[in-house]
Amino acid sequence: MRYLDKAALGQFEDWYGNNAAVQCTSCGKVFIVSAVLHRKGRSCPACGRCTATITKQQVSISEPFDGAV
Repeated sequence: MRYLDKAALGQFEDWYGNNAAVQCTSCGKVFIVSAVLHRKGRSCPACGRCTATITKQQVSISEPFDGAV
């Protein structure tokens, strides 16, 4: 799990109000997640492997689990 830092956004990240743009940790596609439209989070529309969730306090990006130990 990774969290965006509103004070230190990366090159492919943005956070404005109830919306955030994040980069998929698997395929690199940048996609939008909305606190209003995607209450349970949104998976990457390109590969579906990572999921971003936004609340008033944070944006979290869950990285895919490949099953390797």
